[in-house]
Amino acid sequence: MCYGAGCKLVKLGADNQVSEVYANQAMKNHHGGVVLVGDYLYGYSDGPGWLCQEFKSGKEVWSERNALGKGALSSADGMLYCLDENSGTVVLAEASPKGWKEHGRFKLDPQSKIRDSQGRFWTHPVISNGKLYLRDQDLIFCYDVKKS
Repeated sequence: MCYGAGCKLVKLGADNQVSEVYANQAMKNHHGGVVLVGDYLYGYSDGPGWLCQEFKSGKEVWSERNALGKGALSSADGMLYCLDENSGTVVLAEASPKGWKEHGRFKLDPQSKIRDSQGRFWTHPVISNGKLYLRDQDLIFCYDVKKS
């Protein structure tokens, strides 16, 4: 549930005057975050699924509901690192306004035995110095994702 808040872009002008550029329901992000890559925002929007939104206009460019469940993401080197909050599946997808283009996937293994039965993978993927860090409760995973 994203609480139906949607998204909004405001412009700060002279003397800190605020004006609304747009407000809409395209990106209804709950807690998985969004990332800005070039002129586009990417994230998971309740309803349409994984979504690409033009930052300046707020217009939805594409959405993909069936490729991966709700989750969090990070970005590096023009790629999206998406983590499904239910299954622990990680997908590498291209950050492109041309559509969802998957480049690979895997499932975290092993998975935590201490997670509550109603718990989820809510930690965001982190990329630093060519390493991808993922956490599942008491487990931390590190993958070398540096471009060769």
